[in-house]
Amino acid sequence: MIRYGNSRSIPELKRLWKECFADEDAYIDAFFEAMYEDEYVLMEEENGVLLGASFFLPGKIWLDQPESGQKPQTGAKTRHGQDADSGAWQQIRYVYALAVWPQYRGQGIAAKLLRAAHEIYHAPLLAEPAEESLVGGFYRPLGFQENFYLMKKQAVLPVYDVQAAEIPASAEMPALAEMPASAEMPASSDTALLPVQAAAYSSIRDKILKAHGYISWPVRHVAFAIKEHISSGGGAFILTRGGRKDLLLYYQEGQKAVVTETTLSQEEAEKWLFPRIAGHCTQAVFTSAAKRTDRPEKSGYAADSKCCLTGMSLGLPSMYGYLNLSLDG
Repeated sequence: MIRYGNSRSIPELKRLWKECFADEDAYIDAFFEAMYEDEYVLMEEENGVLLGASFFLPGKIWLDQPESGQKPQTGAKTRHGQDADSGAWQQIRYVYALAVWPQYRGQGIAAKLLRAAHEIYHAPLLAEPAEESLVGGFYRPLGFQENFYLMKKQAVLPVYDVQAAEIPASAEMPALAEMPASAEMPASSDTALLPVQAAAYSSIRDKILKAHGYISWPVRHVAFAIKEHISSGGGAFILTRGGRKDLLLYYQEGQKAVVTETTLSQEEAEKWLFPRIAGHCTQAVFTSAAKRTDRPEKSGYAADSKCCLTGMSLGLPSMYGYLNLSLDG
């Protein structure tokens, strides 16, 4: 029997998560504290025994030509050249932490959870396959198709005199966690790189990146992602320049800085990021939305691929969509 989660189920859900993904307790606890809602979880049980479960987190996708048949209308252009007002938002559910106890695998429980979610939530599903074999071996047979790709470009940091490396003075701001919730980014014509909170980040992100296939996340989702980036040695920043606002979100992984998302060009992002991470990182990876002309290399899934598959969907039209800032992003 499939049912929604409830607060009494949380300890067992955490044990299932730990068993299947081996994440640290601190991350699991932080996720449940920030993101858990009974309605977001579907659990498969038999005689009161939990067999498997998954989160189905809400979001929305912008479609230029919704399935309702709405025709594009002339509107303002976004940075990516799409009509900003030629479509509509559609609700989606993001599959996260799909897990089945090892002793119950091979019985179709994960597939049953996904089919049930598609019917219960009345919304397309988005999933990020944990490994390449799941693309054709699990998701495709269920009707999922490859829809979301990223371009990944690597860069090597120049050799800095670390003591002499200068971060722009305006970048030396209080840590995001120290800023009051009501803090507003100062309006200034001067160029400044400042920590940004989730609500402001979401607003700027939607304004700049909205295009066909773009996924917008709720503020609580964005806030959790930003918090995790900060705990991994990175952060979320807004670059203000004469009224224009751009975003830069990154984390550190060993000697590598990974830019999960930015509205800056790579050249501009390097200018602001490299001095900040000098002495801590030797290389950086920049991610951006892929286009149909960016053909996936190999199977399109390999982590070292320049154009790589990041997500699949059930119930959406064919597209090259953009979902970064997902919790696996």
